[in-house]
Amino acid sequence: MNFIPKTYQTKSDQKLLIREASPEDAEQLLKLKHQYLKNTDTIPLFDYEYSNNTTEEYQLIKRYQKQANSILLIAESEGNIVGNLDLTGSWRKKMLHTAVIGMGIHTEWQNQGVGTFLIQNVLNWSRENEVLKILWLEVYATNKAGIALYKKMGFQESGHITNFFLENEEYIDKITMIKDISSP
Repeated sequence: MNFIPKTYQTKSDQKLLIREASPEDAEQLLKLKHQYLKNTDTIPLFDYEYSNNTTEEYQLIKRYQKQANSILLIAESEGNIVGNLDLTGSWRKKMLHTAVIGMGIHTEWQNQGVGTFLIQNVLNWSRENEVLKILWLEVYATNKAGIALYKKMGFQESGHITNFFLENEEYIDKITMIKDISSP
């Protein structure tokens, strides 16, 4: 299923293109991931734990392109990748209709609407996808901005695990959120 790129204006009036990642984006995407992983306290992964090299990132993008229930979107401004959203569909037959969302945005581009545009586009793509019915994600209970965004986009809380994440020597609860895209 083809993804049609779309252009938006951010809150700071920057032009932003949302498009599907291509293998040629591997090096720049890898740099972006390391940037936001190094500067986040809302993603449960340290930058040094993300061990992909450029070749592995290239292969990862190719895998997303081959899976009918998965897509990797990027947000780009003036040729620079500033955000990404991966929708990873399950490979298990009993769960092919489900996919998990992971998203990261360059520190300097946060709170500019990039996350909203990425999620809008993945929701639109998912609704047209014949396989997918349920999208889900996990979020730190302390990530108020993220939770507000997901609720705005129609996600509902479906689970809560106390003390799931350990961030800066403090335990943080995990919230699971879902969106049933099979109904409007």
